Amino acid sequence: MWATLDHLLFHTLGGQTLVAYGITFIVPLIGPALFLRFVGVKGLRNVLSYEASDSPIHRLDPRLKLLYPVLIGVLSVMLDWQWTYALFGLTLIPWILLRPSAVRVRVLAVIVVSPALLSIWSQGLYYTTPKDHLIFAFPVTMAWVGTAGLSTAGLIYGAHEAARVLVTASAALVLVFTTGPSDVVWATTRLLAPQRVGLAISVGVRFLPQVFERLSAVMRAAEVRGYDFTRPEKWWKLGQLWDYGRRMIRALPLLTVPILVGSLRGCGQMALVADSRAFGVNRRRTTYRQVAWTRGDRVALGAAALLVVGTIAVIAVGGGRF
Repeated sequence: MWATLDHLLFHTLGGQTLVAYGITFIVPLIGPALFLRFVGVKGLRNVLSYEASDSPIHRLDPRLKLLYPVLIGVLSVMLDWQWTYALFGLTLIPWILLRPSAVRVRVLAVIVVSPALLSIWSQGLYYTTPKDHLIFAFPVTMAWVGTAGLSTAGLIYGAHEAARVLVTASAALVLVFTTGPSDVVWATTRLLAPQRVGLAISVGVRFLPQVFERLSAVMRAAEVRGYDFTRPEKWWKLGQLWDYGRRMIRALPLLTVPILVGSLRGCGQMALVADSRAFGVNRRRTTYRQVAWTRGDRVALGAAALLVVGTIAVIAVGGGRF
């Protein structure tokens, strides 16, 4: 039986075409499916918002937390991909100190890992040359997709890029999860950055949670009026999947137009608030807030210095990209 199935799938034109379609179109849908299954709109709204706590990371100086993703991003570019994965392991230390709940860990893992896996798979398909070893060569019927097949060289290159995606996402989410919008503005002004930079970062940190909150409210309002957003329970029931896709496409105007109008209104209100507080009148913004350095800040600064020294040492022994 297995020999017959192997012959039909890998030694006939129809079977090879079917497998190639699955590799190209079905496998990349696993990431979005995992996102909908384990995260969803509500989960993404909660994980991309600030959560007050008394953890050691929350108590750090906001300037250190603002510079942390920048430092990690620069180091990830300088290191080779194997060492970048080691750097990713170091970025998990702040998460251990945060001690997030199991639900939040699951959501964060899906958000961070899914794009990395999709990057590896896409590069495996399209980062190919005629001399590469192909794990599966596409038949002539798939020539229109623009790739010769799934290659090992592409998967390895995708692993290179995925390492930097993992590192950057892990460091950036620490900033979003532990730093309030007002702390972001204060940190940028204390770092002598332009006021508009702090406002832009603050708006960006707050914008995504608000968008998903509005989306959730609009979906609830549509459900009250009789619209059905229920996902199919079984993915292999193609009829239910087709009906779900059709319903979601029809609902796009119902969801996007209110969100767009609400976002434009929010921008107008934010502009009025900034004008009422004389934003941008003085080149240097004043504040009554004073932040004293603590032992935790000194430890974090020392860890960052050791990380920079360690990166320089790795580059010196040939572990860098330059």
